[in-house]
Amino acid sequence: MKKTILALSTLAIIFTGCAQDKTTGNHTKAEVKKEAPVKPEHAKISDQKLQGNISKTMENDFAYKETESTKQAIAILRETGNVLNYIAKDKDKKAKEELAKLIGELEILITKDPSVALVPVNVAYEVNDVVVDIPTVYEITDAAKKAMDDGYYQAAKKILADLSSEMTVKTTYLPLVTYPDAMRVAAALLEKGKKQEAAAVLMKALNTLVVEKIDIPLPVLRAEEYIKLGAAAMLSDDKDKKDVALLFLDNADYQLQLAEAMGYGKKDKEYKELATAIKDLKKAITEGKETKGKFEKLSEKIKKFKERLFYKKRQNTKRK
Repeated sequence: MKKTILALSTLAIIFTGCAQDKTTGNHTKAEVKKEAPVKPEHAKISDQKLQGNISKTMENDFAYKETESTKQAIAILRETGNVLNYIAKDKDKKAKEELAKLIGELEILITKDPSVALVPVNVAYEVNDVVVDIPTVYEITDAAKKAMDDGYYQAAKKILADLSSEMTVKTTYLPLVTYPDAMRVAAALLEKGKKQEAAAVLMKALNTLVVEKIDIPLPVLRAEEYIKLGAAAMLSDDKDKKDVALLFLDNADYQLQLAEAMGYGKKDKEYKELATAIKDLKKAITEGKETKGKFEKLSEKIKKFKERLFYKKRQNTKRK
């Protein structure tokens, strides 16, 4: 909430300056307001439960599984510790022989399975959720535009920093592809009798990690979950299931409009297609028509939309 307070304080300063602008007709530029969609009634699920559902989906999407290739890769890296032990015990010949063996094994493995060039070792998730409705988006973007027009570029940057509602997925990798070169350097140093330098090169390689960050808009993730919940509601025996499902779809529609207003995949035609699909599904529910197939198509559509726009190609990860 601190970020929200900061954003609103900054907005107040910007809009105070706007009030001094020369007017056009009867309104200043800042007074021209965009009409925001009405936020629907809160869906029948707690924010905590909804976030829990989203977290489970993300864990499934970004989970990585150990393959035979990654097992071999990790084993080779562990064996690098033997080289360091040989160097520490002045067994230079054994260290050189072990290095030569490991270089060959790594190169063969990477050639056979390029996916092990980066081996995932950990996935972490962070939530940064500041903006919760479309009117707030309009206030922030109007203030940022005003700051830019007046030349206050740093102020605009700070304002836009609060235009955020996303989950960040951080995947940590071992960059296996860099190891053969590091081992060759270490081997060359050993040939020259520079044992400490050789050990330092190997230690640096073993301690090097690559972190990949992917930001995924929470409104899109929420919309996806609302659609799943709507489908589940229609399959239940609840006498009010139609009303419940319609409310879930209203919330899904609003979340997609929020994502678009925030500039996540701005002007993407699929936002319009998703809105149309939701509208058609709501009509089918109201008229008592078949909805199971329509829900399945909509769920698949938003899943592909999410993955196409916001997921990046990841090495050796599992996606169900």
